[in-house]
Amino acid sequence: MSSPSASADMSIDLPKITVVTPSYNQAAFLETTIQSVLGQFYPNLEYIVMDGGSTDGSVEVIKRYESQITYWQSQRDKGQADAINQGFARATGDILCWLNSDDIHLPGALQRIAKLLAPRLHEPALIYGGTLFFRDDADYAKAARSRKFDREFLGLQDYILQPSSFWTAALWKACGPLDASLSFAFDWDWYLRAAKIIDLTPTENLLSGYRLHRNQKTGTGGDKRRAEIVEVASRHGTPSQKAAYAFALGNWAALQECHERTRMLQKSRIPLAPRVARLLSPSLPSLPEGVEAATLDICRYMLTELQ
Repeated sequence: MSSPSASADMSIDLPKITVVTPSYNQAAFLETTIQSVLGQFYPNLEYIVMDGGSTDGSVEVIKRYESQITYWQSQRDKGQADAINQGFARATGDILCWLNSDDIHLPGALQRIAKLLAPRLHEPALIYGGTLFFRDDADYAKAARSRKFDREFLGLQDYILQPSSFWTAALWKACGPLDASLSFAFDWDWYLRAAKIIDLTPTENLLSGYRLHRNQKTGTGGDKRRAEIVEVASRHGTPSQKAAYAFALGNWAALQECHERTRMLQKSRIPLAPRVARLLSPSLPSLPEGVEAATLDICRYMLTELQ
């Protein structure tokens, strides 16, 4: 068994990693999230838990681990992005990330990221990996790998898997905090701002677990969430991407109906099912000039609540 002094010496050679967990009334999942961070046994960890004033027993969960948590609070905030910003305002780490209170870090994630980012600590840098989507209430798990960085495509689809993204403090300083006026698309907005400064770097590693459940934030929000996504696309996207999102938002119901019809036709093995489905959807107008059907389908996917 390593002595305390040996562990302390080991931490000197490792970059400090700050993990911020924002949480509000997530007692059902919070303990697993905390355990996934502390269970990394990363010797130079700064862990900050920002609870928004939960009333469901979350505070009792946090208190069970407070001796291993660098800082925590439980008080009202202005939303998730504000809580994360407050957490990072206290951060002293070389490498930063946030982990929502219904997600987990997979074993060894912090060690892998430390090795990858250690040579780049003094420059703006971001690394993103893959994640494991899973459900507690069903026999379901699916690995999603990171895709190659494409700045223009990132303006169309948020393909960065948030719980598997880590960046240097230098990038946070250069890019600035999250836009706390956004409730649903602040991560995509921040990645797009970061991508204007640097190329983002993918890694093949699976770094996190993304929990799918009935009350998850990406499965709620409705019109407000869709409007935010279109707002972010209008800030950063190309003219054709902006047109596609505006069209998708204005014809949301018709697009969903066309998508379901496409799925039915594909099950029946009808040739050219997407094209046939569009012809059978009289409420769906002609596509705007310069907007392709494949682009529109990505917009529809982005606007669809994750279940």
